[in-house]
Amino acid sequence: MIKLAKDEKILFIARKHWFVFVKETIVLFFFLCVPLLIIFAFKFLNTKYDIKIHGDVITLFIFLSSIFLLFIWVSIFIVWTDYCLDILIITNIRIVEVEQKGFFSRELSTFRLEHIQDVTAEMNGIIQTFLTFGTIHIQTAGEDREFLMRGVSKPFELKNFISKLYDTVLDKPTIVKISQ
Repeated sequence: MIKLAKDEKILFIARKHWFVFVKETIVLFFFLCVPLLIIFAFKFLNTKYDIKIHGDVITLFIFLSSIFLLFIWVSIFIVWTDYCLDILIITNIRIVEVEQKGFFSRELSTFRLEHIQDVTAEMNGIIQTFLTFGTIHIQTAGEDREFLMRGVSKPFELKNFISKLYDTVLDKPTIVKISQ
């Protein structure tokens, strides 16, 4: 996915917390139950009001339910792909943010460690606090946008890791050759 320089090493890979995936798919799993709820509703109405359902209506219901369930499963796979491929790669030279947007769209942003201006971590709410996930903001020196990753596991530990790595990069002496 990314090419590393000759002396570059991957130090840390940050991913989203598992709760982010669960939160996004829980609604989709409830939608999987919709065809069963419709069947139970027809059974209830049939016993109460004596409604007769013919064979063509059942075939049409099975066909439409199959299409509906196919769209739900595709939606679950889109959420899974987004969850698995959104990563923050920290090397000894730079930080690479990979953001998956659907199946066929990906955004890759990179910046060098010495360009970091500010690193902020935040956890909002009781669920994020108990499960230790949140948002990390990395502001760079340029006019580029702020690098932001939501739902990352242990954001305060990641912030401290990036801050310490930034300090070690600043402590390295730079050699400037002047040609005469």
